[in-house]
Amino acid sequence: MDIKGFGVNTRRTDGDFQKLERQFAYLKEAGFEYLEVSADVADTIAGGYIVTKRMDKLLQLLHKYDFKYTAHIQNGVDLRDPEDSEFQLKSLKSGIDFAGIIGAEILVCHYEKQSEDQSRESLFRRTFLEGLEHARKKWNIKLGVENIEIELLSSAADFVREINEPDVVLVLDIGHAFLSERYFGKPFLDSIRYAADVVGHIHLSDNFGRFDKMRLENFDLYRVSNYTNRLNLGKGDLNLPPGWGSIPLKKVIEVLKRYSGIIILEYYHDKYLEFNSEILRDTQILLSGFKKSQSFEKKQGGKA
Repeated sequence: MDIKGFGVNTRRTDGDFQKLERQFAYLKEAGFEYLEVSADVADTIAGGYIVTKRMDKLLQLLHKYDFKYTAHIQNGVDLRDPEDSEFQLKSLKSGIDFAGIIGAEILVCHYEKQSEDQSRESLFRRTFLEGLEHARKKWNIKLGVENIEIELLSSAADFVREINEPDVVLVLDIGHAFLSERYFGKPFLDSIRYAADVVGHIHLSDNFGRFDKMRLENFDLYRVSNYTNRLNLGKGDLNLPPGWGSIPLKKVIEVLKRYSGIIILEYYHDKYLEFNSEILRDTQILLSGFKKSQSFEKKQGGKA
């Protein structure tokens, strides 16, 4: 692996900038180089538009802590929605603009087929490509297509292959893949191998591979369900730190040994305040048997 840097996701704050600054402070102290900033991390998007005053406040905060950046599309964007397609395109473009303004290297979007309706799949593709054109004309960023736990990893990988554009890459969410492939009866590591050649960005988290059917049956209820109960049961997308669940991460890394790019630890870091530095260090050690970027070697004292 040629690791460009280790990053971590932001946690949404309901517009609370003091809460957001506390995140930045403890993540910087833990040693992360990159932040993957959600476009709605501090209510910076409303009605498909960027809220200028909030954006300015966010930029001040980002400049203070001096991370490097990737970005994630805001909640609620559904490029398959035929009844509100113009607004969804507008929302995608606002997410792209957000990513460009903060200087992100990539904007991550979820791949959602989730329908046998070919017209919806075609709409997703058409809207995504319009967004890509906007990104090319206005900003120098890539668009990433992330697999989610209710879709086969191969579907997202095939979509990226069909687009066949250098500015579009697969965002491999390893936690999502562990859930989806087991639920749909596909060999997990074989699926990673199938997708490996189009992976351009990685989300790394852990879980126990126990799919929660509520995720398909009632997503709104799933999102507000008691996290501690799900954790006790080991069910669903728990966003645990790497090594805290049962994903065979060493085997995954072996499959992905040719990967070159950023690794984002996408876990609930606000639940692990006493452990964040250790979590980053343990992840670096986990990958230490593979080729590393210079920044990684420097952090590890040049040792393998």
